[in-house]
Amino acid sequence: MMAALGPMARRLRNASLLAAAAGIVLLVVVGRQSGEAWLPSYLFVWLFVLALSLGSLAWVAVHNLTGGDWGEATRPFTQAALRLFPLNVLLGMPLLFAPAQLLPWMNATGGADAGLAAGQHWYLNSPFFYFRAVVYFVIWLSLAWLLRDDGAAAARAADRRNSSRQAVSAVGFVLYALTTTFAAVDWTMSLTPPWHSTAFGLLIGTGQALSALAGAILCANALASGVDAAMRRRFHDLGNLSLALVLVWAYLAFMQFLIMWIEDLPDEIAWLLLRSRTSWSVLTGFLVVTHFVLPFLLLLSRNAKRAPAVLAAIGALMLLAGLADSFWLVVPIFRPRGFELQWSDLGALLAIGGLWLGCLIFVIGMPAADPLRGALAPGSGEHGTQRA
Repeated sequence: MMAALGPMARRLRNASLLAAAAGIVLLVVVGRQSGEAWLPSYLFVWLFVLALSLGSLAWVAVHNLTGGDWGEATRPFTQAALRLFPLNVLLGMPLLFAPAQLLPWMNATGGADAGLAAGQHWYLNSPFFYFRAVVYFVIWLSLAWLLRDDGAAAARAADRRNSSRQAVSAVGFVLYALTTTFAAVDWTMSLTPPWHSTAFGLLIGTGQALSALAGAILCANALASGVDAAMRRRFHDLGNLSLALVLVWAYLAFMQFLIMWIEDLPDEIAWLLLRSRTSWSVLTGFLVVTHFVLPFLLLLSRNAKRAPAVLAAIGALMLLAGLADSFWLVVPIFRPRGFELQWSDLGALLAIGGLWLGCLIFVIGMPAADPLRGALAPGSGEHGTQRA
C-alpha cells in the first residue's frame, strides 16, 4: 500500500511499540497489586482507539457518497484505521477477564439488586450482551473490508462513482449509525444502568467522527510534501468539517445536559451531579474549553483553516479532548470520591495507544505521494473552496 517508512516515522513507530511494552508491564504490576482496578482505565482507552477506526469508517462511507477532494487528504489515516479493526478486536479481549467488575447488571439475578429498572433485564443480560458485541464486530469488520481501497487516485475516483460501492457506503453508514448507538448503550451507558439518554448514541457517533477527523488532519499534515493552493483548499475543507462537527457535538451535549437538568429525575441527575458537584467538575470544565470553546473560536479563522500546521495543532487539541471525553464518560462511576488519576490510566494509554499508533504508522508507511501532493485527483471535485 505504501512505500518504506522514513527515518522519523520509523523512530516514532519504534517509540510507540516500546511505550506499549512499558504500558503492558505497568498494567501487569497494577493488576497484581489491585486486582481488576485497571479495567476502567483499559476500557476508556480502548473505546477511544475504537472510536478512531469507527469514525474513519463513517468518513470513508461519506466520501464515497459525496465526493470532494478533502477525502484524498484524509485517506491515508482513514484507510489505515480501517485495517486496524482486527487489532481493535484483539485489544478488547482483556476486558472479558472480569466484565462483571465493569457492568454491575451482570451480577444481577432479577435486576433490582443491580439498579436495573423493570423491563431492562431483557436487554441487559450476559448472553444477549455478548451476542450483540459479536454482531457489532462482524458488521464493522465486513464494512471495513468492503470499503478499503489500494488504488491510485484516478482509479479511486472512478471506483467511488461505481453504483455498487456507493450502495455499500449508503447501507454501511446506516449500519454504522445503528451499531454505534447500541454499542454506546452497551459499553458506556450501561455502566450506570438506571441512567439513560436518547441523545447519547448520536453524541458518541459525533465524537467518533470528530476524533477520526482530527487524527486524519494530523496525519495529512505529517505526510504533506508541500503547501500549495490545492493543498490549502483541502485543509480548508477539513477545517470547515471540523467546525461543523464541533458545533453539532456542543449542541447535543448541551441539550443532553439541559434535558437532564430540567427533568431533575433522581436516576439521571445522579449521573450529572457526580460530574458537576465533585472534583470531576474540573474535567467537565476542561471538556467545555477543549471540545468546544477553543476549537470553535480558532476554526472561525479562515487563515487558520488554510494553514496545515495550525489546523494540525487544532486537531491535536480535539484529539486530546476526545480522549478526555472517553475518560469522563467511563471512569467517574468507579472513582466517586472525585477526580483521580491512577497508574493504570497511564499503563492503559501506553499499552493500547502505543500499540495502536505503532501499527497505524506501519500500515501507513511513507506518504503515498498522490493523496497529499496538492494536485486534485481526477473526478474528485473541488468542494469547499468558498470563503468561510
